[in-house]
Amino acid sequence: MAKALDGSALSGVVVFAGRLAAMKRAEAYALVARHGGTPRQEVSRRSTVMVVGELGWPLLANGHPSNSLGRAKTLGVPLVSERQFLEWAGLSAPAEQALDYSLEQVAGLSGLPVEIVEQLGVYGLIHARNGKCGFRALAGARQIAELLRAGVGLSVISASLREIRRWLPGAGPANLRLFPASSDALVIAQLNGFTDQRGQFLMPVEKPRADADRLFAEAQEAEEREAFAVAERLYRRAMRADATDATAAFNLANMLRGLGRRVEAEALYRQAVGTEPRLAEGWYNLGDLLDEQGRLPEAIAALERAVAIEPDYADAIFNLALLLQRAHRTTEAGFHWRKYLKLDDRSAWAARARKALRYCEMVGRERG
Repeated sequence: MAKALDGSALSGVVVFAGRLAAMKRAEAYALVARHGGTPRQEVSRRSTVMVVGELGWPLLANGHPSNSLGRAKTLGVPLVSERQFLEWAGLSAPAEQALDYSLEQVAGLSGLPVEIVEQLGVYGLIHARNGKCGFRALAGARQIAELLRAGVGLSVISASLREIRRWLPGAGPANLRLFPASSDALVIAQLNGFTDQRGQFLMPVEKPRADADRLFAEAQEAEEREAFAVAERLYRRAMRADATDATAAFNLANMLRGLGRRVEAEALYRQAVGTEPRLAEGWYNLGDLLDEQGRLPEAIAALERAVAIEPDYADAIFNLALLLQRAHRTTEAGFHWRKYLKLDDRSAWAARARKALRYCEMVGRERG
C-alpha cells in the first residue's frame, strides 16, 4: 500500500504521468516550484512522488500500467491522484462527506482486489484520501466491479469517463449508471434514453473532432506498445492540436532519440524549449544529445540553461561539470562539482564527483 503523504511532498521531486485535467503541465510545474519542490517529467530514483493526471491515463490497452508507472513502483515512488495534488496546492477543497471506509473495506464490499481499489484512487476513478473513502467511492467501486465482470477493461472505463467529464463536469462511477455496449465502449443511462461517452444520443453521428488530450494519451499508449510509427503520427497530431503545450514535442523527441533519429530529435527538443523556455528537462536532454554528437560548446550552453532554470537540478549540474572539465574549464567545473556534492554526497556519482573535484583543484594549484 502507498505511503501516507501530506502536502510537504510538493517540496520534493514531483514527477507527472498522464495529462492534467485542471491545468497545463507548465502551470503545474510552476505550482510545484512555488511550494519549494522540483517538477519532473520522467521518474527517477530521486522522485519523491508521482502525480497521475486525470487526462491521458497512463494505462495500456490491456489495463496494465505504463512503463512510467511500472518504473515508479520498482523505485518505490508513491503515486497520488490529480485531485490530491490540487488539494495539497490549496486549489481544491477536500470532499465534505465522511470518509468512513478503509481501502480494505471497499475491496471487501465491492468484490475487488485491494490493489485494484488502490489503482482506482490513483487514477481518480474514486475519491480516496489517506487510505480512506466515503460512501460514494464505495458505490463507484461497486459499479466498476460490475463493469469489469462484464468484460470491460479498466482502461476503457477510465477513457470513457474522461470523455464524459468533457460534457458532464464532476461525473464519475459514483453518480452515473454505466452499461457496457461492448468490451471497448460504454453507454450512460439518462432519463430520456442512453448516450455514449461524449453525450451524444445513440444514433449515427459524425466522428468527433480529435483533441490534444486524447491524441497524447493514444500516442503514449502506442509508444508503450512499441508501435513507434503510430506513436509518432499521434504525437505530431497532438502538437498540431495544441501548439501551446511542449509535452508532446518533448515526448516525441525522447522517442526518436531512442530510435537513433538524432537530427529530428534535436529539432523537436528545440521546438519544446521554444514553446516552453523554462522546460529544464528539455534543455537537459538537448544538452545530452548535443554531447553525443561531439558538439561540446552547444551542449554546455544547453546545460547552463537547464541549471539557470533549476539551480538544484542535480543531474544537469553533474553533466555540466563533466563537460566543463572536458573543455579544460576546470575552475568552472570545480564550482559545479562542489555544487553537486552539496546535493548528493553519498551515491556512487558523488564518489566520481569528489575524484573529479580533486583533479580540478590540482590543476588550479598548478596553474596558480
